[in-house]
Amino acid sequence: MKVSSILLLVFALLAAGAPQKSKKPSDVEILETKAVREPTRITVDGKVRVTGEKSLHGLVIVFDFRSPEKEVVTTQKAVITEDTVEAGFEGVYHSEMADAARAVKYTVRAFDMHEKELKIVNTGPFPIE
Repeated sequence: MKVSSILLLVFALLAAGAPQKSKKPSDVEILETKAVREPTRITVDGKVRVTGEKSLHGLVIVFDFRSPEKEVVTTQKAVITEDTVEAGFEGVYHSEMADAARAVKYTVRAFDMHEKELKIVNTGPFPIE
């Protein structure tokens, strides 16, 4: 029993001392976003910044509109740019869609033009006002 306890302690100390992998920095940051419900539609406006170390081949923002149960009701896509962009690039979006009655919040994802999912900061959920 003592031997197994000592071995477990040694293993725990070695694991704690092992170098940690550094987290991959984000590719995109949501700076501002706001969704407003109007009588027949939902409009979404906002601003994004490219923060990654590598250039991006276009930038597409995807909004997942969610029900009170957090299920995705519908998805809307906004193309920010089809051009190659570098870190520091800021873009704005304006998107309109038919009102999805059960949608109460939304989350945000980002992709490049080749449909590669990008790491994003500040994904939500955000309320629909």
